[in-house]
Amino acid sequence: MEKKRCGAKTRSSKPCQKAALANGRCRLHGGKSTGPKDKAKHRESLKGNKNALKHGLYETNWLDTLTEEERELYHQVSTDPNVQVDNEYRLSELRIRRMMIRIQQEEQKEKPNPAAIRTIEDAITKVQMNIAALIRENGKLINMQKQKSDGALDQLVEVLERARAKFQG
Repeated sequence: MEKKRCGAKTRSSKPCQKAALANGRCRLHGGKSTGPKDKAKHRESLKGNKNALKHGLYETNWLDTLTEEERELYHQVSTDPNVQVDNEYRLSELRIRRMMIRIQQEEQKEKPNPAAIRTIEDAITKVQMNIAALIRENGKLINMQKQKSDGALDQLVEVLERARAKFQG
């Protein structure tokens, strides 16, 4: 008796030849998991899921997962580049503080996990690299602002005023 084959399209564009499970697909092509039984409940459980949070470096915040207080703050955020760089720097410092607290909590456990501590330390290094990039970006913004205010605009205004005076007088 021949086993039923999965048949899913593989990377080579040929049908998969692995044995199919109950739903007609192999374990690699979706045969093992049937997904959540209650789809609505599953969507709610994923909303703001923090179960897999290790260090917070890649934590994503979507508008629909924000608290009411965070939504108010979100609408107060400035879009001015200087303010953005300043805010990002401050948030990075807070992120590092939170990660340092996580390291401290791990170290206080009866059996600290050195791998978890190293992971958090690596994340801190990445945040520090982002801070260095922010400092460079801030320097570029300052230079751009200096170039914009090099007096050329004031000279243009003077030329236009003289031209108006010439035509009016």
